[in-house]
Amino acid sequence: MQKPGLAAYPTGEYSDNAQFWIGECYFYEKQYEKAILEYDNVTKKFPSSNKVPHALLKQGFSFLSLGDKASARLLLQQIIKDYPNTSQAKAARAKLQRIK
Repeated sequence: MQKPGLAAYPTGEYSDNAQFWIGECYFYEKQYEKAILEYDNVTKKFPSSNKVPHALLKQGFSFLSLGDKASARLLLQQIIKDYPNTSQAKAARAKLQRIK
């Protein structure tokens, strides 16, 4: 018997949210490579989701945690460009100012 979840309901009402939180679990466990992949799934599988700017931001933070400043900059700049009036864009601007 299959357990309910994202695998059973990949296009359910809360699937984008579930996908994002999978990324969050990996992020908080400091498994940044896995977090990056899960956040990427949010942006690819649910491109119109309100979780996309959140996923991009956390993906950028994950790259920073791995020491990949170039990838982090690209993602943070993308948030500012694509979602300029969001709290995620504000956080991205602040983080970009601190990246040297």
